[in-house]
Amino acid sequence: MPDDRFAFFDPDKSTAASLSAQEATESAGPAAMSVSALLAGVKGALAGAYPGRVTVVGEISNFKFHSSGHMYFRLKDAHTAVDVAMFKGRAAKLKFTPADGMEVIIVGRVDVYEVRGQLQLYADRMTPRGQGALELAFRQLCDKLRGEGLFDPARKKPIPRFPRAIGIVTSLSGAAIRDIQRTLRHRWPGARAYAIGALVQGEGAADEVARAVTLIDANAEEYEIDVIIVARGGGSLEDLWAFNEEAVARAIYRARTPVICGVGHETDTTVADMVADVRAATPTAAAQLAVPDADQVHRGLGDLGDRMTRRARDNIAAARSFLSGLGRSAVFRDPLAAVRTRIQQIDELSLRGRGALGEMLAGARESLGGPANRLAGLHPAHLAAGARARLQQLQHSLLWALGRRVKLTGDRLGELTRRLEACSPVYRIALASQQVDAASRQLEAMSYRAVLGRGFSVTRDSDGRILRSTVETSDGQTITTELSDGKVISVVGRTGLRRKKKPPPVGDGTLFD
Repeated sequence: MPDDRFAFFDPDKSTAASLSAQEATESAGPAAMSVSALLAGVKGALAGAYPGRVTVVGEISNFKFHSSGHMYFRLKDAHTAVDVAMFKGRAAKLKFTPADGMEVIIVGRVDVYEVRGQLQLYADRMTPRGQGALELAFRQLCDKLRGEGLFDPARKKPIPRFPRAIGIVTSLSGAAIRDIQRTLRHRWPGARAYAIGALVQGEGAADEVARAVTLIDANAEEYEIDVIIVARGGGSLEDLWAFNEEAVARAIYRARTPVICGVGHETDTTVADMVADVRAATPTAAAQLAVPDADQVHRGLGDLGDRMTRRARDNIAAARSFLSGLGRSAVFRDPLAAVRTRIQQIDELSLRGRGALGEMLAGARESLGGPANRLAGLHPAHLAAGARARLQQLQHSLLWALGRRVKLTGDRLGELTRRLEACSPVYRIALASQQVDAASRQLEAMSYRAVLGRGFSVTRDSDGRILRSTVETSDGQTITTELSDGKVISVVGRTGLRRKKKPPPVGDGTLFD
């Protein structure tokens, strides 16, 4: 039975006839519809074909994050692409940041965007393909914070060895706070502890942890808090996710107080661990790192005391040995020997230095003497000095000539004055009186009486002759001794053989008692 739906083209038929048949067919078809009606029909068809959510895999391109919080991008594969919109409420729940080239799995609804008349996928959920969303978000945040320097070891603060007080941020109902309290009480009972409870899991936990860290750091000085512990027990990646949030990381980074992070078990690593000043494997390990072990400190003090005692004894023995050696050394036998040697060396060096310096100066003067003399001779000051010297010489010569002329005139005038005075009787009398006075003084000085005035005496015999020796006297002879203020008459009373004696020196006083 022939199929009326298929017809074959007959080239023998005229074109006009074919066109007339086509026009007749079109005129007999359905009525035209509006664009809105067309899109409404398509939306209805899509709703019937895809009544629920669809799951689509593709690669992100042309990603745009609008200021309103909505996300717009295209999802493509090797052959085609479709527009995707993810609104703010859904986008805020993403744990990672989408980017161009990322392959994702989207769960959402298919619909038509009437304004542009295009097919669009409205995403409800989106996860990276090949890795979990949390894992990707963790890596993205780590890359971001590492680029800003939050993981830099150079900025990490040291933990005080003997803290006065410890601030604790954790859940007050969990096992972590009990482990921390027990460890602090056992290791270092003298330290105080201030705990602020916070959610450590679920919605809003990150904000509470960040606020608690900031609050403790702000009051650290008032409460003498030297270290902060941020802790939580073990759990899955989702359970620990509050410590992978950016708010917690930045609160720990801004804290001026050193922070120890002990979250999860030893194998768990969070962003807070990497930003903190010290990472601890567990909350208990965080408490152990925060305070020293009192028993170990006591033992260390005992060992230190013993070492100090031994060191003091060794130092005293070494000092005594050294002092004994010094006592036997030449320095103490002759302390000034080294000083004398150094003084002599200094003198020799000084002489050599002076000689060398003199030779250098002499050579310099000799090499510079000629040019310096020629240059100095041409200097205006030297020329002025030469002219001044010649002027002074001429002035001196003039003054000398004038003085000589004045002196000759004065001498001539004085000679004439003396001649004139010599002719005067008054002058002659005064001159004679002066000559008489001079002769009188000379006569007085030559008189023996002046000698008597100085303590000497003259002895004469009865004839008035001056006795110069004892041999010139005889027993019973009367002699007269003349002194400066009178005469003394005495009788010689000596008997026996007279021997000629050496006369006494001048100034010996009287000759006899």
